[in-house]
Amino acid sequence: MLLSPGGTVPSDLPHADKVTHALMFAVLAFCSRYARIHPAWTLGWLALYGILTEILQETVAVRRSGSVWDWCADIIGVVIGLAIFEVWRRRGRGTRKV
Repeated sequence: MLLSPGGTVPSDLPHADKVTHALMFAVLAFCSRYARIHPAWTLGWLALYGILTEILQETVAVRRSGSVWDWCADIIGVVIGLAIFEVWRRRGRGTRKV
């Protein structure tokens, strides 16, 4: 989705693209933690993934442009995903020790 041709994200709402970035990366962070990847590694690999997608959007993707603010939204999404996972795990829904 991050590398699909531009114009696929609804633009009716202000900052809809930033919300989309944050949601995608929150889900990725949650899944990474569910897969027992340490929070620091999760933050690291998703930060690199976010940078890589922004570079590719700027250089390869059709009608896309890279943005530092999109990357910031990615990182905010990662932090949100990590927090949601921790709350979920502490409430006993994550029966596996992570």
